[in-house]
Amino acid sequence: MFTSLVLAASLLSDPLHPDELLTGIAKTEHFVVRFREGSRAEASVDRVCTLAEADLARILDRLEFPQFAETITLYLYDDVDELQKITRTASHGVSVTRTSHVPHDNDQTRLHELVHVVAEFLPEKGDEPRSLFFAEGIANAVLEYVHGVHVHAVAAFEMRRGMLPALDELHRDPDFYGWLARHPGVNGYDIGGSYVLHLFETYGVKKTRRYYKGASAKEAFGKSIAEIEKGWHARLAKVELRPGLEQLLRERSGQPAQFTKYVEPDARLTPELLGAASEWTELKPKQARGNGVGSFARDGDAWVLEGPRDSGDWAECVMSDANFGDAWVKCRAEPEGECFGVKLILGPKCQALLIGGGSFIYTDLGGIAHDADVKCVGKPVDIVLRREGGHATVWFDGVKVLEANVASDAAPVSIGVVQGRAKFTNVAVRTPKK
Repeated sequence: MFTSLVLAASLLSDPLHPDELLTGIAKTEHFVVRFREGSRAEASVDRVCTLAEADLARILDRLEFPQFAETITLYLYDDVDELQKITRTASHGVSVTRTSHVPHDNDQTRLHELVHVVAEFLPEKGDEPRSLFFAEGIANAVLEYVHGVHVHAVAAFEMRRGMLPALDELHRDPDFYGWLARHPGVNGYDIGGSYVLHLFETYGVKKTRRYYKGASAKEAFGKSIAEIEKGWHARLAKVELRPGLEQLLRERSGQPAQFTKYVEPDARLTPELLGAASEWTELKPKQARGNGVGSFARDGDAWVLEGPRDSGDWAECVMSDANFGDAWVKCRAEPEGECFGVKLILGPKCQALLIGGGSFIYTDLGGIAHDADVKCVGKPVDIVLRREGGHATVWFDGVKVLEANVASDAAPVSIGVVQGRAKFTNVAVRTPKK
């Protein structure tokens, strides 16, 4: 997350002002660049001088503000840790009027912070208060792509998962950082960036500047906030979220995410290896048995299991009346909502788990094989578990993910779910030909 526009009084009360520590100086047309002599930051000064002037030109062009005639003092630090110790803030970058404090090697933070500096000098004035939602929004609107992702894509993702806040709420709340703390995992910075960028694109920069500096929406745009919000949402509804991008945004928001991986040809579960449909026996127990946790029920051709939402106890259902030693077992599991995980079981000593933290082969001793990249993400998954000669192999969606040596104890086939609800179909077994 980027930093705020901070009126950092701590810089004034610091026992050692940054000027006393960053004594090296380089100058350009619009900048005085300060750094510690002999530091890593100093090694990048020539590059930063060139890029800072380019940043400023980009900002002034985007904000249609060519008359900027100020000199900016740009403080360069080796890293965020040094910046925070010297400025006595918790920020990754700090901007105060004509000064900006940034890590020397973070081009994105430097541009973001310089937008804060320039925006302070925009001449428009108005009476409505503006929280830091708008300050961070205008900075990320100028960036457009933040950490490689367009701000409209982030806002569209938040809207589709029901986490896009109402503009009225953001206008009324004066404490944007308090709002962020109350909404962990929601990218408020890029939501602001998308909103301000929509205003640029729809109403023009000059009108948006008036609004940003305190003119009402009616005064600046001739529209109500509700009308503007409707247009913004319509814009976001047209944004295409590629599958990989959606997984990235899920990951950033703290949700389980799964990216596709390159699969070696011999890791694919071929039809020849899986065997003909006639070789498989669908499991339809005469009387299903649970393990006393959660619930299970038959729903047509499916079995629906639900485990307690507030514990890590698995709800299980035994699906076979017979025990199996060497065997292939399979199922299709469809987790619902925020279900944390599902599993296919050939006894307690041979289990294939798919949970929010990855995939596992589990035994009575715990996890003995793990893949952190293949995890439960709330989508249907085909699970195939083979036990052969004391060796277990697990395929998820036709790709071999896990292998491990396990006990060969004959056991019934079971299915399971943890922290949520899932539907299981096509639960079947195939035994070796004698």
